[in-house]
Amino acid sequence: MQSSLLSRRSLLQFSALAAMSSKKAKAASARPSQADQSGSSEFHSNPPLSTRGLFMHAWDLKDEGADTVMAWMQDSGLNQMVMAGCYHSGWFVHPHNPRHRAYMTEGSVAYFHPDKRIFRSSTIKPVVASFAKDMNWLAIAGKLLEKYQLRLVSWTIGSHNTRLAQKHPQFAQHNVYGDAIPHALSIGHDATREYLKGLCRDLAVNYPMHGIQLESFGWMGLRHGHHHERDLTDLSPLEQELLGMCFNPQTASKAQKAGVDVNKVREVAKATLDAAFREAPDRPKGHPKSMAEMEGSVPDLKAYNLFRKQLANSLVMEIKQESLRGTSCKLFLQSGYQKELAEVVDGFASGVYGKLPDEVLKIVGQGRARIPADWPGEFPCFVRLGMGVPASQQQLREIVRALKQGGSTGPIFYNYSESPRKMLGWVKGALEGV
Repeated sequence: MQSSLLSRRSLLQFSALAAMSSKKAKAASARPSQADQSGSSEFHSNPPLSTRGLFMHAWDLKDEGADTVMAWMQDSGLNQMVMAGCYHSGWFVHPHNPRHRAYMTEGSVAYFHPDKRIFRSSTIKPVVASFAKDMNWLAIAGKLLEKYQLRLVSWTIGSHNTRLAQKHPQFAQHNVYGDAIPHALSIGHDATREYLKGLCRDLAVNYPMHGIQLESFGWMGLRHGHHHERDLTDLSPLEQELLGMCFNPQTASKAQKAGVDVNKVREVAKATLDAAFREAPDRPKGHPKSMAEMEGSVPDLKAYNLFRKQLANSLVMEIKQESLRGTSCKLFLQSGYQKELAEVVDGFASGVYGKLPDEVLKIVGQGRARIPADWPGEFPCFVRLGMGVPASQQQLREIVRALKQGGSTGPIFYNYSESPRKMLGWVKGALEGV
């Protein structure tokens, strides 16, 4: 079951498809925005922004120098470096890197030195990036935090790991046909859960972490966004979801013990997919169009999806209660407020990639309205620097004002490596006085 709450990664993928042209964005930036009412009571009644973050990578420190990057962050008014502790594969354009302009990541590696004691009993162990074997970049950043008055958050990628899922296919998500999904460790398997909790424990106890921000600690979908993927069947969103649904033997066994007829679920999912494969490019009469439609006629499918959601939620709870035990490290999610996790999570988020100021105000306001007034956590907003919006420093400032007016605790800009240098220069002016 796909979550209705978009993570930062999902947000980036969807917004990239719908990115506006620069011409349209620039025209919009010239128009007055409802959010840019600096004299409004709503704007001034909200407290100063406590979250002023920036997504970044260890290679930023390696290539430009930790002191250089962190001094720039302090001067720009930022207070939180959200640095990837581990990351998946990517092929990126780096417009201001002094050593290269196009960069392929090593893929599914860690940028710190794992504590062998923590992973002693774990079958799955993190692999360290080649350039980080001699230099522990999280430790280097940690030593400079006080000097530059910054907080460190580990942006941590979990079950999305091609390297480890291919090395340990028995721990990967398996689809209804028994195929291992090569980029997805199954959070229904105990080995995966032990590895992910160990990862968070290591980061929380061995580094001066303000928090750990979880990305992809749930179920991965069929699509990956990196491999040369092809689908001539033209699978619908429902069919893609069915083909990505995890039936790893351990996941299925746990659901069966919980009272779910997994064989029935597997039978229905397989029959629906077989019909699509058989009749493509057409579909049989009465072929389901949504998961809700299928769940309405197959109660066990609904029960299985609920069980998988509970597995995802319980992993988050276990990370808070076990991995972060005895530390001051906070736990952050990249999705909107979830009542069932509010007691263990210290921060939820909204995302406004590619959105104009008035849209930002609406999105953040709606997200904030779902959060109880007495909930004490952080509520940052992810703002992308590039792909058309913002088109000017003034528009970025309007976006920041809008998210403050909407009730966010502040922006986390995405991201240092890929953002054009000029746009990074807009951050200081966008944060001044807000």
